[in-house]
This record gives sequence, structure tokens and C-alpha cells, in this order.
Amino acid sequence: MAEMDENPGGAPRAAKTTAVRTARRRRWLLGGVALAVAVSGAGLGASSLIKSPQQVAAEAGPPEASVITVAVEKRRLTQRVVARGIVTPTRAVEVVPVASGGAGKLVVSKPPLKVGARVRAGDVVSVVSGRPIVALPGKVPAYRDLRDGMKGDDVLQVQRALAGIGYGVSDTPGVYGPSTQAAVKRLYEDRGFDPIQEKRATPAPAGPGEPAKPRRTTVLPSGEVLFVPVFPARVTKVKARLGAVVEGPVLILAAGNLRVDGLLSPSDRKLVRKGDKAIIMDEMTGKEHPGRVVSIGAFTSGDDGQGHPLGVRPTGDLPDALSGLDVRLTIESASTEGKVLAVPLSAIFATADGSTRVVRMTSDGSGERVEVTTGAQADGFVEVSGDLAEGDLVVVSEEAAP
Repeated sequence: MAEMDENPGGAPRAAKTTAVRTARRRRWLLGGVALAVAVSGAGLGASSLIKSPQQVAAEAGPPEASVITVAVEKRRLTQRVVARGIVTPTRAVEVVPVASGGAGKLVVSKPPLKVGARVRAGDVVSVVSGRPIVALPGKVPAYRDLRDGMKGDDVLQVQRALAGIGYGVSDTPGVYGPSTQAAVKRLYEDRGFDPIQEKRATPAPAGPGEPAKPRRTTVLPSGEVLFVPVFPARVTKVKARLGAVVEGPVLILAAGNLRVDGLLSPSDRKLVRKGDKAIIMDEMTGKEHPGRVVSIGAFTSGDDGQGHPLGVRPTGDLPDALSGLDVRLTIESASTEGKVLAVPLSAIFATADGSTRVVRMTSDGSGERVEVTTGAQADGFVEVSGDLAEGDLVVVSEEAAP
């Protein structure tokens, strides 16, 4: 009994066991509380990292709009101007045979020239009913048969044309005399045709007691000469074939070199000057031909459109196949003549009344609308005129110019 009531540590065994269990429960309780706190903290941390789609969209929105301004500046506007044009000859000339005396049928008696054939002064352009039509330089159309002794500007034109192709004339200018007739005779014979001649009575007897002898004179029929204002010329159309009865023009000639006629818009007009280089492009083949601007006309409005008539002359010969075709014109290095007031295109806006304006920033930071007139455009800038000065700040952000 004494062994059961006594404890070497001075405490009953049952009491010690209870104390140990109580300490363990406390440790488990504290551990659970710590774990709960840790889990709660982790949840709070995770909630700060995880965002809803609405939060993501809201935070991805643009920042508040700010006013962006640029200074009005003076600059030379340079760009390439593109326009359209039609390839045309300097002048179109119709070859229309006329029957001598106005009667009888005319038939094409020799194969006509082909499209693209070059025609020089003195060439035979057509043979109709065995008679030639000779091309000569001149602006006045032949309107009468020239006979011995006739006078007039048309005779003078024939004399100058003959002299220009190597047939000397010594008659009085404007008089269809023996020297002029001899030159006409040689003109026909050199081309393989018989000249038309007629007999004229001699004004006085050759000698005492001798009867007056008729003399032979050379006639130049109006239907056998074609006056062309500019050479070289080329055939652009063949209207009648070999053996065809003539019922109108047999050929159409393009007198002078081909050129291009187009239109410039008023804004582009300020960028283009005579002498500027140009590229003539055949869009069907992609071939390009160099040229230069030779004329710019005043603003016109008609069936062909509105704008400034533009003339471009190629530096070489254009292919005859381009005659009458629409081509693209690119004017190279077109620019304003000097520096002009300019603003970015984004600074320009239109109002309900149709005017064009910019927003100019004032010294107090507010904006005021200023009406302007626009001109040439290039490189993202536009020429402006109005109540603006170099250095003024204009708004280019969309939000600032409602």
C-alpha cells in the first residue's frame, strides 16, 4: 500500500497525465487558430490579385483626352501631282479627194498608206483615180484650181511650199507665173505623175506677119494638193481601202507630234508650273514616256469637267497607237513657288455651315475657332490663309475640335 500512495516526483501519476493532455489540447488549439489566420491572409492576398472581367476592361480604357497642338509654320509644299489626259495630235487633217470639175466617181487606185506611216512635206498621201494628192506645208486650204496669171495669198502659199522642198521660184510673190508653173511641173514628174497642162493663147504674135501661137501652161488642181499646218505628220486612220469608191475622207493625218491634254484641279494648279517634268504612262502596257508641262490655262468649266487646261509635250515621239487614248500624267517635283503658311491636315475640320476652320489656342489655354481657306496639299500638310500667323498653336487632336 505504501508503494501505491507514494510518487517519486512528489505528484500523483493521474494528475500528471491530466496536465499533459491539457497542454496538448492547448497546442492544437493555438495551431488551428494560426492556420486559420494564415489561410485567411492567403485568401485576402489572392483576392487582391484576382480581378473580374469588368475590372480588367475598366482598367484597360484610354486615358483622359489631352489637347495636342502644333505651331503654324511656313514651308514649301512639294509632292507629285497625278492627273488624267488624252493623247491628241497638234491638229487632225482629213484627206478628202475632190473630183475635178465636181463630177464623176473617185476610186482609190493605189494601196493607201498604213496607220502610223510618216508623212513629210512633198509626199503623196493618196492616189485616187490615178491622180495624186500631195502634202505641202501651209495653213490655208486649197479652194481653187491655180492657173496662169492668177494672184493671191494661196498662190504665195504654194510658192513658199515649193521653195521649202527644193523647187526654186522666181516669179513675183503671189503671182502664178511661168517659174511657179515650172516648179509644179517638176513636182509632179519627180513623183511619177503627168502634170495637168492646158493651152493658152499668146498675147502677141511671135514676129511680124506670124500668127499667135498657143503656149502650154501648168495647172495645179485644188483636189490634188493637201496643205498641212505642221510637219511631221502621221497617218492615224485609214477610211478607204484599195478599190473603194470615195465617199468621204480616205485618210486622217495627225499633224505635228502627239501631245497630252488634261485638267488640273485648282489646288494642284498651285503646285504645277510650265517646264515641270512629267511622266506619261500608258496604263494598258505600263510603259512610261518622259515629257514636260508646256501650257497651263485659266480655270474652265464644261462638258469635259472643271479645272485648268494642262498641256504636256513628250520629249520624244509617242507611239501612234496612243493617239486618242486616256493616259495617266505624273508631274514630278511639283511644289509651291515659295514658303506658305501650312498646318497638318488633321488640324482642319469643317463646320455645319460648310466653312473650313482650325482651333487656335489662346494665351489663357482656351481654344477659339478660326476660319481658313485651304490651298495646296503635300506631305500631310495643307496651305492655309486667314487670321493665322506663323507660330500660332493649332489643335490637332480630335477631342479638342468637336
